[in-house]
Amino acid sequence: MRKSIVCKAMGILMAVTMMATGCASQSVKKPAETAAPKAEGTQAAGGETTAAAPAAQAEYNLIAAHVSTTEHSFQAGLEAFKREAEEKSGGRISVEIHPNGELGGNEDELVQKMATGTVDVIISAPSFMAQSVKEADILSLPYLFSDTEHWKKCMDGEPGQQISKLVEEESGIFHVLGYFKDGVRSMYTIKPVEKLEDMKDMKFRIQNSPTQIAFWSALGVQPTFVAFNEIYQALQNGVIDGAENSYSQIAQQKHYEVCKHITETEHDVATRFLLISADKYNSMPEDLRAVIDEAGKVATREQRDFDDQLGDKYKKEMADAGITFHQIDKQQLIDLTETIREEKAKELGLDEMYKTMKELK
Repeated sequence: MRKSIVCKAMGILMAVTMMATGCASQSVKKPAETAAPKAEGTQAAGGETTAAAPAAQAEYNLIAAHVSTTEHSFQAGLEAFKREAEEKSGGRISVEIHPNGELGGNEDELVQKMATGTVDVIISAPSFMAQSVKEADILSLPYLFSDTEHWKKCMDGEPGQQISKLVEEESGIFHVLGYFKDGVRSMYTIKPVEKLEDMKDMKFRIQNSPTQIAFWSALGVQPTFVAFNEIYQALQNGVIDGAENSYSQIAQQKHYEVCKHITETEHDVATRFLLISADKYNSMPEDLRAVIDEAGKVATREQRDFDDQLGDKYKKEMADAGITFHQIDKQQLIDLTETIREEKAKELGLDEMYKTMKELK
């Protein structure tokens, strides 16, 4: 499996895309900015106090990348990871963060680059992870989670632990550090969508995932695949009629400038894997692996908190900008697609996990 992933990744030429970003908002409390490693008195793993080395002298330099802006919660999470890893290692670890799709404009590119050793730490959607570990795609199922609290019970409980183990054992490439949350996803469209019939034959951008294809096809749309950093242009040029994402992504990517309608389907509490290269992780001594694992836990907590703040903030900003929010019969959508969730879970060999997730509601 690993060999096929690496070969595939090396055969793909990937352009480096730079995307302009705005200044971070003052209204949302962001985790403290990453500081340089302390010159002295840093607490290292095991409780010993050691002098921190400059980044240039670090034993392990980690290249971290994500596709979102510096205002996004992904950036906040990686800054927390950088802070913890550098400080708690006494400067033996350094972390470089590359946002805005600098090292890959879509998350599947980052997955491929990790396979070839180009990047060390990434944030990836389950649909892109499923290209190497098919079971990960269960997390792409819309309406898998009833709300954020249900999502936390699943991802911080037995189901999340089982998925992490599957990803690590089947890929041989990834070590799971935690599960980030990318808001709650809803539809946004050029024309209003208020009922199921309004979706018929709509050219709708989704992630390339078998579970998502099945779900959206059942609702009558035409699933269309567009790279994340190309969505704005695709909307503007009429290549697609709409897409789905969290409020923070819709706002930060300026997609609401083209799509003036948001339908609150709230179909997905969006899961994102926080991953480190297994090769890089396993090359570290035990004390530094412990530092990395703990940094992942801290990053996960801080990212989720920041993500919660962003959702409310951006919904208000878009409403103030004239965006119309529409309601839809969500229970109709849930009932219509329940067999899809059951069949996909069984197809992935995870029907028992799906039952466990339902019991955690």
